[in-house]
Order: sequence, then C-alpha cells, then structure tokens
Amino acid sequence: MLALRARVKRGYIVATAVVALVGLTMLTMTSPVVSTTEDFSLFNTGWNGTSQLAVLTYETGKFVPSFRAEVSGTDVTVAATGLAELDLDSATDAIAVIGPSKDFSESEGQLLGAFLRAGGTVLLADDFGSGNSLLEAVGATSRFSGKLVIDLSFEKKPQFPVCYDIVPDDITRNVSLLQLNYPSSVTLGAGATGLAFTSGASWLDQNGDGLQDYGEPRGPFAVLARENVGLGTVVLLSDPSVLINGMRGLLDNAPLADNLISYLCSSRSAVFFDESHRTYFDPVTVTTSFTGSISSHWKGFLLVAGVLLTLWLATDFLDKGFAWAVGASRRLWSRLAHALGRDAEEPATEEADVDALAEKVHQTHPEWSEGRIRHVLAERGRHGRFLERTRDRSV
Repeated sequence: MLALRARVKRGYIVATAVVALVGLTMLTMTSPVVSTTEDFSLFNTGWNGTSQLAVLTYETGKFVPSFRAEVSGTDVTVAATGLAELDLDSATDAIAVIGPSKDFSESEGQLLGAFLRAGGTVLLADDFGSGNSLLEAVGATSRFSGKLVIDLSFEKKPQFPVCYDIVPDDITRNVSLLQLNYPSSVTLGAGATGLAFTSGASWLDQNGDGLQDYGEPRGPFAVLARENVGLGTVVLLSDPSVLINGMRGLLDNAPLADNLISYLCSSRSAVFFDESHRTYFDPVTVTTSFTGSISSHWKGFLLVAGVLLTLWLATDFLDKGFAWAVGASRRLWSRLAHALGRDAEEPATEEADVDALAEKVHQTHPEWSEGRIRHVLAERGRHGRFLERTRDRSV
C-alpha cells in the first residue's frame, strides 16, 4: 500500500512538472500575428502582400502603425485607422498608399492636399483602383490611365512588360530593368517628371482584347513619375505589383522598392501605410503563431529536460538504464582483464570420480539404486560444466 501511494504521489508530481514545462515552452515559442490574404496589404505575408516593404520601413525605425485592435467578446480583429485619425505633420511625415480600392472622400482629399502643399510626401501606387480620386482631391494634374499596358518587350507574355527606359534619379538608383505585372500607365500632368517608361512597342489595350487595334494609344508610357504639389511631392507608380513580396526578387524590383522607402524616410521621422482604402474580402485577424523568439539550443534543452524529468519521476527507465550501464562497464572491465591475462596458465580443475562417489553414497545408503546414483552424479557434473562455459562467455 505504501509503495502504491508513493507511485501515485510521483505521478502527481510528474504531471505538474510536465504541465508547467509545456506552458513555459509554449509561451516562449508563440506570439500574436496580424494576418490577411488581401492583395497589397502590409499584413499579408504571402506572395501578393507587401509585408516585406513594411518590414523594410520598420527596420529604419520610422514605421508608424496605422491600425488598432478591436475586441468583441473573445474575438480580436484589426481595424485600419482612417486618414482623418492620423496626426499628420507635413514637416516630418510621409504616407504610402498601395493598391487602394475604395475612393477617397472630399474631406480626406482636403486633408492630404493640405498635407502635400505644406511639404508632405506621398507614395501612390495604383493601376486600376481608386488612385485618381486622391489625385483629383489633392489638386495633382497627373492621372492613372486605368487601362492595361501591353508591351512587346516582355517576360513570358506581353502583359508582363520589362521596363528598361529608366531616367537617372535618386528613386531609380541601381535600377536598370523593372519587371511589371499587368501595369497601367501614368498620364503626366503639368510639372510631373517621368522616371520609367515602357518601350515604343507598347500600347494601351482599351478594349481588353489583348491585341494592338487601330486607334489604341501607342507607347512609350510612363509607369513611374514624380509630381510636385505645393511644397510637397507625390510619387506615382502605375503597377503596385512591383512592390509585392512575390515580385521583389525579379530584375531590379528590389532596388526600386528600397529606393522608394529611402525616399519616403529621407528627412522624415514617421511613415504611415494607409490600409483604410482597401476593400477587405479577407478580414485582418489576430492569430497565434509559432516563432523563433528563443534560440534552437534553448528549445532543445527544454525538450530534453522535459523528457528526462518525465522518465525519472514516472518510470524506472533511468534507474534500470543506470544499472545496465554499471553492469556493462563491469563486464567490459572483466573482458579487458581477461584479455590481458589470457596467456597465464589457468588453474587445472580436477574432474570428480563418479565411480568413487557412487560407491561411497551406496555404502551410506544401501537402499538407493546404484545406477540412479551414478546417473544423478553424471548429470550434476554435466550441468556444472555448462554453467562454467556460460560464465566464461559472459565474461
């Protein structure tokens, strides 16, 4: 009964230890993650998101979150902060608007217009979305054509133009070729400067048939431009796909993205990413995910420690293993000693005289069968020799 109680107590101890260990390990290996699959979203870590652009900005120390968490019961969701809720300073802030799909209101246009005219900086990357509503509201003269540019200078198919006509500028530093993906074009307004153009073999596919029809405008077309609005600057990119995670490694897309972030951060202390003008088909959610916040060495140590603790407290495996190791060491030592002294003469063992023993036993017990006495003595000798051979092999 006492042994049973001891084992039950040991079971409670090991259960408590394992639960505590697992809990601590999980805390160090998980973290909250904000995620979505929406195109161009900075919360999207997939191929079609811009999370790498956000990380690049964060590494400069100038990324400012433009979202807030909202709790409803046990659910946690993320709501984008509207432009009117941002505390914008034209002298110190910049705004990036990538792939907007919701129109900008008149009040938002007035807010950003004042921000630009007072010296603010805005990056607007759009192709077929709502970017023109912002350009009109802030008083810019350039516009996005909203039509697909098809180019015979392409990669894989004409809808993937390769742009090689690059104007030297801080934004285009180290950029010679750009890989586009279903781009639109920028119609340059007064005071706007084109920085990258499609080839002369490009055209605007106005009817969507993929063919160069009579009357459709022919290139080259600007796909990257900069326009001054008051004291501020708006940078226009007619293909936001250039900035997504999946296209960053193509041609010189990465240097362009890096240059754009450097341009936004230059002489600025805060960069906001506008997520409020995106129609979310997949909502932004807060989930829990595993992370590498602790080193692999510590994770391995915790795992091994938990396993050994469980075996020690709940089973006899470690005790048996220790006993086996001690026995194996002794056997190994015996074999080594035997091997070192195998040339020494073994003491001779004399075989017992079965006939003499049988006669002596029969004299003491005449009622016993002499044949059975001889048989028992012979079997005893054979058994002794077998045990000795077995012992020799084990050593």
